Amino acid sequence: MTDKEDILSKTSQTEIRDVINCLREFEPTKVALEVLQENEEALNKQYESFIKGDYTLTINEVDQIGFRLAKDCGRKKVYAVDWNKDEDGIPDLSGLDEWKDTDEYKAFKMIAEEIVSESNTYKQKHSIREFLLWMNDPQNVLRGQEMYMKLSLVGGKENPAGAVWTAKYWYYRNLLIYKNLVSLIDSNENRIFVLYGAAHLHLLLQFIKESGIFDVKVPSDYLG
Repeated sequence: MTDKEDILSKTSQTEIRDVINCLREFEPTKVALEVLQENEEALNKQYESFIKGDYTLTINEVDQIGFRLAKDCGRKKVYAVDWNKDEDGIPDLSGLDEWKDTDEYKAFKMIAEEIVSESNTYKQKHSIREFLLWMNDPQNVLRGQEMYMKLSLVGGKENPAGAVWTAKYWYYRNLLIYKNLVSLIDSNENRIFVLYGAAHLHLLLQFIKESGIFDVKVPSDYLG
């Protein structure tokens, strides 16, 4: 999405409407959002209020794209499919700072900063639809995964903290999201629209494609 102070501007709202109009062609039967599963009831109370005209959309993409698309497609509810909890044995990501002087940590920080900088530069000069297409471009998706591969190298032989975090938290989280998406299937006619942060794209696409369960469509099929 665009900068916080700009997302509610007339220009941005027009661009979001353009995105929604394109995505409607997918005709989703269910809209799955990056919201913790345990918050689904509260999420749908907000969505129901929005349908009734009693809820003012926030700048969050859950509202701006998720709620608006679901409403336009006549969906009575939306689905929370995220998982994000502290687990025993998983190091805190901030704890990796003890390796900040290592080449591995510097390589991870460099690509992370480059991705953020390039993203900010691109979205300032392009429409929201163009930005979403750029974020979903296979090369950019792969670059996001490269960041996690560099992160997994941070740490020592006795404490491979980066690999532990990547495997036990990042891969685990995305596998559970994938599992939650599969649980939404109750008919061969289901068309599930999934709205998630760009960092998740590589793994979610990998899991979904390799499952043999889904016929996968990507944003360029509708926004291009």
